Amino acid sequence: MKKSLLMLVMASLCAGAMACASDSAEPQTEATGVSTQVAATLVNPNATPEAVKVYDVLRQLYGRKAVSGTVAHVNWNTREAQNVHEWTGRWPAINVFDYMQMWASKEVNPDGWLDYRNIDDAIDWWANGGIVGCMWHWNVRANNGSDWTCTPGTEPGQTTFSPLKALESGTAEHTQLLKDIDQVAGYLQLLQRQGIPVLWRPLHEAAGNATEFEGGKAWFWWGADGAEAYVRLWRLLYDRLVSHHKLNNLIWVWNSQMNDPDWYPGDSYVDIVGRDNYYALQYPLAKEFRQLTAEYPTKLITLAECGNGDEVRMSKWSAIWREGSRWSWFMTWYDYDYNEGRKDAADHQFANPEWWQDAWASGVVVDRDEMKQLLNK
Repeated sequence: MKKSLLMLVMASLCAGAMACASDSAEPQTEATGVSTQVAATLVNPNATPEAVKVYDVLRQLYGRKAVSGTVAHVNWNTREAQNVHEWTGRWPAINVFDYMQMWASKEVNPDGWLDYRNIDDAIDWWANGGIVGCMWHWNVRANNGSDWTCTPGTEPGQTTFSPLKALESGTAEHTQLLKDIDQVAGYLQLLQRQGIPVLWRPLHEAAGNATEFEGGKAWFWWGADGAEAYVRLWRLLYDRLVSHHKLNNLIWVWNSQMNDPDWYPGDSYVDIVGRDNYYALQYPLAKEFRQLTAEYPTKLITLAECGNGDEVRMSKWSAIWREGSRWSWFMTWYDYDYNEGRKDAADHQFANPEWWQDAWASGVVVDRDEMKQLLNK
């Protein structure tokens, strides 16, 4: 739930959910709250065989094991996954990339410092048995006309970009909206052409803390006009990518902020429900897991982002699992200062070597080697 390039993380409340890979419509188990009603198919009937295979494996593992994951260092790399391998000798199974800096990609900016058309890291990750995830910190021009941001507001470094205006045909915002979607579609098509499926998590954490307390508000511009506009925006994005651009390699992941059902795009537009949590203590995680499972019983539930908060350290995975949380996967966040060589591994802001060693030792966490075996069956 990162709000700008200058911000590494904002604290989020904990979340939870569980499920298993059964096709039956049996009630949830009392022991863990795992749903046995999880949908057997993806919402896109034209999903690629590779996307179907990834989803089937996640369903098979659900409730029995958690799939490990890390996020890229800022945008398009496997830096945090490499950290885990250096610390433990094992690779996480999922690497999540971020289309955060599209304006700086070389094909649209001669002075750009990266090229999202270069998908070598994703190709290598998939070839080695890993699952590719992509998120999108959708930055637009800030109010000052020079910076880029996804943070709503009236300050110079924030943006007044309005989802409602962007949904209105004929507006400058609508033109920009479609231009951005078409640009990211081009990058995703490169992955589809290589047969690479994507855990696709756009428009995340939309409600911010608006559903937590009076005076709460959205953290990102896509939530600034409320739930109804957000749902319309999600559905437009889905239709544009799937129907217009024929992107069938996407597995659609929506983020809940808890107690925000009005923000849910609908069962026909979502494959997996995620929760981001930087106060990941075992009991609250299990509690919120059960709540999300009850609210979305046909969806896999995942811990889409996690790590230590500013004041609370994340529980060890062994403790989280013992408490009853059965997240489909977890994804720890990156530490900018560690990756820039400014601190020791033990001081990693979100998940240090000790945390990862415990996760592997728990015996319930899937690494990349095991995932490769499962995907190749």
